[in-house]
Amino acid sequence: MLRSRAPRALPLPASQRLLWSRASDFVAWLGLGPNAVPDIASIPAQNPPPTKKREPTSIPPNRLAAKRVLRPYPPADAAFPTFQNSLDANKRKAASYALGRFSQKVKYVPTSEQLLDAWQVVSQCRPFVVDREGPFRVRLATSEDMGDDRPWLMQIVPADVFARLSADISTRSMFVGSTDAKTDVVVANEALVVGNLIRAFHRLDEPELAVAFFEAYDRDRSVWLQEHQLREAAKVPDDGVGEEQTEVVQEPAEKAVAIQSVTQLPRAVYSCYLHSLAALRQSKKIVRVFEDDELQLGRICSTVPNLYLLLHACYSEKNGELARRAIDTITKHSPAAVIPLGCYELAIRANLRDRKRNERELLTAIHLAQALHNDGGYILKPDIWSALIKVSLNMDRPDLALDVFKSYPRHRVQEYQSHFRQALRAACRQTGSTALDMMHFCWASYDDEHSDAKTLFDERKEYQDTIFLNDVNSAGLPLADAVLTSNISALNKDAEAELLNMMLWEMLKHRQPVPSLKQVLDLMEATRSKGGAVALRLAVIALFEYDMKQKEVSPRAAVENSLKFWGDRPSVLSGQGFLVHLLLEECAEHQWDEECEFLVDYLLDLGVARVPINSIVKLMGTNELRGHFESNARIGEKLLEKLSRNNRGKLRDDFYERYLMSYLRLEQFDQVSEKHAALSLEKRYPHNEVIRTIVQDAAAQ
Repeated sequence: MLRSRAPRALPLPASQRLLWSRASDFVAWLGLGPNAVPDIASIPAQNPPPTKKREPTSIPPNRLAAKRVLRPYPPADAAFPTFQNSLDANKRKAASYALGRFSQKVKYVPTSEQLLDAWQVVSQCRPFVVDREGPFRVRLATSEDMGDDRPWLMQIVPADVFARLSADISTRSMFVGSTDAKTDVVVANEALVVGNLIRAFHRLDEPELAVAFFEAYDRDRSVWLQEHQLREAAKVPDDGVGEEQTEVVQEPAEKAVAIQSVTQLPRAVYSCYLHSLAALRQSKKIVRVFEDDELQLGRICSTVPNLYLLLHACYSEKNGELARRAIDTITKHSPAAVIPLGCYELAIRANLRDRKRNERELLTAIHLAQALHNDGGYILKPDIWSALIKVSLNMDRPDLALDVFKSYPRHRVQEYQSHFRQALRAACRQTGSTALDMMHFCWASYDDEHSDAKTLFDERKEYQDTIFLNDVNSAGLPLADAVLTSNISALNKDAEAELLNMMLWEMLKHRQPVPSLKQVLDLMEATRSKGGAVALRLAVIALFEYDMKQKEVSPRAAVENSLKFWGDRPSVLSGQGFLVHLLLEECAEHQWDEECEFLVDYLLDLGVARVPINSIVKLMGTNELRGHFESNARIGEKLLEKLSRNNRGKLRDDFYERYLMSYLRLEQFDQVSEKHAALSLEKRYPHNEVIRTIVQDAAAQ
């Protein structure tokens, strides 16, 4: 039952009836507007009696037209047929057959114009007949239509009147009555005819007509039920009433229940109404039908098609609470129904985008995700799985985020998918250990502390079996399977390195604690994942500053700790030259000369293949500006002495300029000439003016 309004005796203002105002607009679209009824404005105005304090609001002409077209309008002196008790069974069966044939013709009328023309006749609540031959046509009955060999006379009765007429008989749709002319008439419930019209309009793809007729009927039905409730509430027995009177008082209550069922439209009609609203994109009305009516929700949404329409409306209107109620309702009332995956997904998405989303909607979405897998046997799509994690983190529920994350083996979410990276990235932005817990779950086999959990091992094994990574040794496999396994293994290895580098970068960017960074770096070493240059630069500096500021160690100790830490992780940092380059820049910036020379000595003693020549030359330039020529001379001597032949060939003229300049400023002029000649610099750099000037100045001294 839709939202009710006040009884007719107290008409509501127009502003309170906007829900049904589209019916009058539809009548104007049909051409049945104000011209279809007498001009209200042309009627002479009558002065109200002086005793009246308030004049009722006049009904506009288009509203009168809508009332006349969409609802029955029996004459004021209408006399409805009364039930015949003495009718034989054959006649009752023939009457039922005649009404059934009329209903079938109404359902399959080819055009909506024929239906509207028929409704104009039927809605007068007078006896009518249906032409047997030719196209479908309904006309009012005349005296010529009375007789045994003539078609059955039929007449519809407003549903509330039909409920009173049939109070003593068990029928909801029709009975055979008699008129003053002693003629048998098939008396049909208005609800039956209106329902057939709505279904016919839906079949003809006329959603405006279906919605208009349904809402007009449902509006009046709400009024009927309210009026009956008021009448029943007014019938209060006196204290001295005997037992016989008590029994009489209970009878109207039973009739009120009959009115509820007799005026109720069938479930198929509600389904047509929902489909029509969906075609008109009126999702608000769909939600409004079931929002405050649990009975209608259980009655109408116990079928999958109606459930799907309601969930689409809940998603559009961001109503997650109603979406869960709809899923629970069909599970309760239709336990054998197979709920499609799309219904679960719509309900989850409706909760995630609810207008008033809070922790309750999040818990509802997670509950639906569990029902999707446990009850429906489906798996979550990666985007929904990732969205659940991100919403949990945004609501400061890392425990829920971790629980959802651990379900990815069951939902077949693979590590190289973008949504998997998004979930890890969102966790790395948060404070706490959520990102590390996720990391340990993903790479449990590399972590002794977490790999002993049996449940974790089983879930990981199930996941690996699913993506064909359970056997990396493809020696006994056919050629095609071996190639597939090899490709997947390589893809998984690349995904590991990419994920760990992404985690390291995000944690550095959001200034996570250094102990957390060390756990990521330890795992990168365990998986032999090479670090990216940008992330490693930030990581080296972060760990170096952590030793200096948090541990408060000396610069030499910080440098030695850094060299040892990264030396134990050769897979992450593939060369010590890059590390020395970064540490040299840091020490040179703080003017730690001893540490700079220590790094150069360490690098030369290590004998690495790739020496950061440019960093060393840059250091010599800084020393030259500060007047530390002795340091430059020592560094130059060590480079020329300990570098391999290939690396010595990489020394450029800027190195020799600073090297010779250090001896010149130290006033060791003989060394300038000797080094220039021994290194054949005149032959190697004949056009270098700086070297030539240094040698000339030394010779002049």
